[in-house]
Amino acid sequence: MVAVEQKIEEYLTPALTEFGYSIVRVKLFRLGQHRTTLQVMMERVNGDSVDLDDCEKASREISVLLEVLDPIKGQYNLEVSSTGLDRPLVRIADYKRFIGREVIVKTYVSKDGHKVFKGVLDCADDNIIKLSLKNSSQSGDFRIELAYDEISGAKLDSTPNFK
Repeated sequence: MVAVEQKIEEYLTPALTEFGYSIVRVKLFRLGQHRTTLQVMMERVNGDSVDLDDCEKASREISVLLEVLDPIKGQYNLEVSSTGLDRPLVRIADYKRFIGREVIVKTYVSKDGHKVFKGVLDCADDNIIKLSLKNSSQSGDFRIELAYDEISGAKLDSTPNFK
């Protein structure tokens, strides 16, 4: 599915850029045997919020383009959305953009006894990220370094910080 998702993203990007949007993620997933959904998550290039009108406008444009490209066999639902508060970090550029922000990172395999890490994104280069983590079982902070190929998913952390 990754090749189809990549092809769709490459095809849609120029048109959405014209409208002032950038694609955060294109994801094709199946619910059960017969329900396929194509999710196109977007944000505004200028950093402003994406509202329902933006999603409707983009959805109309995407629908027309996908009729021409016809990348998915059979019927599917198109879901066009904003990133929301829990914005996923998909590309290396996303990690670099959000240095200094609180994130939640999941790994494929356990590292230091954990697969989920919550902390501040301190560093992101072309190979690795570094997080400052708050560990409730120890006093003080500690850091962890993760290579991108170890990360199964990451997003901004929108949970409130009650102290």
